[in-house]
Amino acid sequence: MSWIKLHRRLLDSEVFKKPDHLKLWTYLLLKASHRGKTFRHGDQTIKIEPGSFVSGRQKIAEETGYSESKIRRFLAYKKATNKLTIKSTKQYSIITICKYSDYQLDEKETDQRIDHQTDHNQENSKSITTDVVIHKVGQTPKSKKKKTYKEHPQFQEWWSKYSKASSSPEGSREKAAEHYLICSQDFSPEQINLATRHYLIECRKAGYSTKHAYGFLDPGLIDQYQIEPSNLTDPPKQETFLDQQFKRIHGTESEHAGSSSPRLESL
Repeated sequence: MSWIKLHRRLLDSEVFKKPDHLKLWTYLLLKASHRGKTFRHGDQTIKIEPGSFVSGRQKIAEETGYSESKIRRFLAYKKATNKLTIKSTKQYSIITICKYSDYQLDEKETDQRIDHQTDHNQENSKSITTDVVIHKVGQTPKSKKKKTYKEHPQFQEWWSKYSKASSSPEGSREKAAEHYLICSQDFSPEQINLATRHYLIECRKAGYSTKHAYGFLDPGLIDQYQIEPSNLTDPPKQETFLDQQFKRIHGTESEHAGSSSPRLESL
């Protein structure tokens, strides 16, 4: 097919707010096979499913104009957030967009899919209703919701410290955990802690509001804050929120607001 579909929900997604991500995600949609196909690669026969295509970071970099490191971070982010899968060999990679068929089928195929799903739901509605009644009568206790996402071994410690030192709500833990995994591919926990400390010091000195945890956990920011910022604006005269937080957490008197001495040693 010579065209793809774009859902209006894209306007409300995170990818729409990042021009580079929007361009790369559209590129992947355009490259993905609509029907699936089989072709020869050297002496191998490769079969790909709908929503997949064969490529590599170097080729994507050449066709989009971005660096290979940027492509690697983008693909890692989309893989961590379950938007795509990557099956790699020494010669090539098969990139597959998850749930591609949900929004790229034509209208006829979509109608058939909906009709099939409706019939399936009707067949199972009676058993589902019975299960609900049994739970109500038997008063079966609700099971606790289990965590369905991965966390880096050092994430909990980082999350706890950032939540205490940040002047803003910590935001979504799940998103933060996903972003920490992405950052950990390029940076060690020590480097992430160092960047976090420098960032919080800058916010305290300049009176800035801190980002949500997942907003700060960006490879570009982690790299930027490896060195403590030196050219800051004039510090506020009054004690900042972070000064007050430090005093509350550590039980010590806060230094004069705007002091150049860092007080977030725990990160």
